[in-house]
Amino acid sequence: MRVAVIGGGISGIASAYYLKQRNIAVDLYESAEHIGGRIGSELLLERWVDFGGKNIGSHYRLFREFARVCGNPEFEYFGINTSQLVNGRVIGISKEGARRFNMLRMMSLCGVDGVCKLYPHARTILKDRRQGVLGSEYFTRIADRYDHLTLADYLKKRCVNHVVRPITIRMNGAEPDECYPGNFGSNLALALDSYEQLRKGMHSLLDAVRFMSGPGLLRISEGHQVTSISNDSATGLVRIGYVYKGQADTAVYDRVISALPALRLASVLEENQPEAASLLRQIRYFPVAVAIVKYQNEVFRKNRRAMVFDQSFPLSNVGAYGINDLDLVRYTFSGRVSRSLVSENSRAEEVIGLGEQIASPYFSLEKNPREAFVYRYLAEGLCAYSSRHHMLLEKIDRALGNIKDFAATGDYRRGASIEACFRAALECVDKVIGVPP
Repeated sequence: MRVAVIGGGISGIASAYYLKQRNIAVDLYESAEHIGGRIGSELLLERWVDFGGKNIGSHYRLFREFARVCGNPEFEYFGINTSQLVNGRVIGISKEGARRFNMLRMMSLCGVDGVCKLYPHARTILKDRRQGVLGSEYFTRIADRYDHLTLADYLKKRCVNHVVRPITIRMNGAEPDECYPGNFGSNLALALDSYEQLRKGMHSLLDAVRFMSGPGLLRISEGHQVTSISNDSATGLVRIGYVYKGQADTAVYDRVISALPALRLASVLEENQPEAASLLRQIRYFPVAVAIVKYQNEVFRKNRRAMVFDQSFPLSNVGAYGINDLDLVRYTFSGRVSRSLVSENSRAEEVIGLGEQIASPYFSLEKNPREAFVYRYLAEGLCAYSSRHHMLLEKIDRALGNIKDFAATGDYRRGASIEACFRAALECVDKVIGVPP
């Protein structure tokens, strides 16, 4: 058996990893020149830095198993240490000591209504981490009951502004009135975790994946853009069409797995499977711009390493790249105001300057020269799912069933975190290949 995996982001890498574990030969197709997708790395001066997927939760069991197989890289503590403006005052939230104090502060930010509604959800996730993903049994019930409301309607304004929005804007690029209660468990689970990051970044893992490729079980085809997926009329197998260096070609496989974002898969299926493409387009994605900037001097203090900004700002978050990288700043632009000001045509220097202007009253940015920066704008950067998302996924899977021996995974299946993508990939491989005895 030979299987094609389409998309070399984290979902595609996870799918190829689980297939290779079962001694199944895999061709991994990636349209860009390098695998990695939204977790890809770039060189900043002489250091590799990551744009996405940087923080690794202590409960990321599947991803940590993958990391051990890929050379067991070192992790370093990252933690949660952030702040926000509440009625003109800077309020800090930290998991570094004073836990009871910070718990009381978080309860104060939630308000009574927020505590009453969010506590049962948090308790369920803490009891069973498997519930903290899209489509879990618990949150499916929440969706069936409450997804006629947005999160902005489901919770009081105080909780929405100070607790919910900092989470949805960071994970989904979406405002609370663009998100739904039944999907919030995948975000809440992240807020209930503690974090490390790879000491040498995701680049070291991507290099290990490339090292494992070759003539044997895993072949990586970078720069190959898949354009169609259908069943071959002569053999009944799955045929894909692709373009490489301007030349169109096809290949036939026993099984095919898509690990593309929903909207990209919709484009591939548009001609042969218009119903599936139409359903996939109901899953919303929002843009995000990320800049990582190296300054001459330290910008942050160790006890205040980040800040989230409210809905009146295009800058959603500014933070230190790592606990010891106080001169290395990560700016994230997402949300409704950001969409009106930042686009794929914006100049990186202007976007960074906007971030500096917003953040400078709170951090040491004035008279602190930039030394270097890297920047990315992703038009389909963050997935915000849909109302009663589990029902939409059921319709999508029925439509995708028109292509025999084909299935799809991705960030819209179980959630946007790396761990959720690994879980969705494992479930997809089980579906296509069968659960091992």
